[in-house]
Amino acid sequence: MRNLCIVGLQWGDEGKGKIVDYYADRFHAVVRFNGGSNAGHTIVHNGRTFVFHLLPSGLLKKKRLLIGPGVALDPLTLNEELGMLAKEGGEADLMVDERCTLVTPLEKELDSFIEGLRGAKPIGTTKRGIGPSYAMRALRLTPRAGDLAKGDFDLSSAIAFYRTFLKEIPDLSGWTENSKKILAGRTGDVGGEIMALNDAGHSVMFEGAQGTLLDLIFGTYPFVTGAHTIASYVPAGLGIPNGALGDVMGVAKAYTTRVGGGPFPTEIPGETGEQIRKEGKEYGATTGRPRRVGWLDIVGLKYAVRLNGVSELALTKVDILTKIREMKVCVGYSIDGEETGDFSKALPRLAEAKPVYRTMPSFYGLELRENHLPQAAEQLVEFLEEELKVKVTLVSTGEERSATMQRHA
Repeated sequence: MRNLCIVGLQWGDEGKGKIVDYYADRFHAVVRFNGGSNAGHTIVHNGRTFVFHLLPSGLLKKKRLLIGPGVALDPLTLNEELGMLAKEGGEADLMVDERCTLVTPLEKELDSFIEGLRGAKPIGTTKRGIGPSYAMRALRLTPRAGDLAKGDFDLSSAIAFYRTFLKEIPDLSGWTENSKKILAGRTGDVGGEIMALNDAGHSVMFEGAQGTLLDLIFGTYPFVTGAHTIASYVPAGLGIPNGALGDVMGVAKAYTTRVGGGPFPTEIPGETGEQIRKEGKEYGATTGRPRRVGWLDIVGLKYAVRLNGVSELALTKVDILTKIREMKVCVGYSIDGEETGDFSKALPRLAEAKPVYRTMPSFYGLELRENHLPQAAEQLVEFLEEELKVKVTLVSTGEERSATMQRHA
């Protein structure tokens, strides 16, 4: 079996955690390749909800868990999740790459400071220090996870840098000692581990955070995250050859959401948007903030499918639309009276784009039975396959792991 990459095709929150959990049985290890604790992956099993910010979503299936060097690692958040697992009587088989960028209290303070500078036009960062952590890595001012674990941890240059911006510098002595204990015996070479597993005949699943349209370069800049979110970052973010990427499964909701600021052409104002938000429990797993809600955007999905080289698609939250009386999908944008279906072309003026909608048969009141989609839902799936030129192999019809329909082998 080949390796598999799970990547979000919208602005994050597509339901990647559930998809990773659903497929995890087929893989020996699950690897987180990007982002930090600003992302939350939610899994519902036997009526219980689990939210992970750093630990890969293969945790509940007791898989080998790897956190790659492309991740911005907050050791204290990691420790909270390990503690939550311990309360459940479990223990993580975990390796953290020694080259991981660290998130210290300094980065969190700077994150809040920079967001304040934006005034009336905030990005909507979670203030978890992710962007500043990557910036400090690029400036070569911050140590890495392995440096901390080995005791070679000098923050004097970083502190001098931060004094330029911050009136008060947090006391890091307690943080440093705690973080050393958390990472002790857990650091190693994740890329080497992946290749060793592959050489032994084991397959590995790569789990991404956020979504394609939040990519630092290819997303709706500057309203993006501080990392790369697309599948091609897997080899670079883990230190493995391009050929080890394997297949790419894109995950998209049957509607669209985004958190924070930035353009959102299909955003639904008023009662319908609020109803979808309520029925879909569209509140941030990390911050609890209400997510903005919009209709499914085919233009953005085509762009995301191309960028990631998606070979198959998982469609989530189809059940939410059974509570909504109308159903629309965006098939194009109108800018200054000209229609385009090219997201790249529209991107510089996305805030001005007006959606061109196609009305689809409503799902309202339909019953989504196991291994059967009603005709209206099947029509949407077939429409997506035709427009995106990829197979929809998985349809999620509820929160629970069991509420998942496999359409193709």
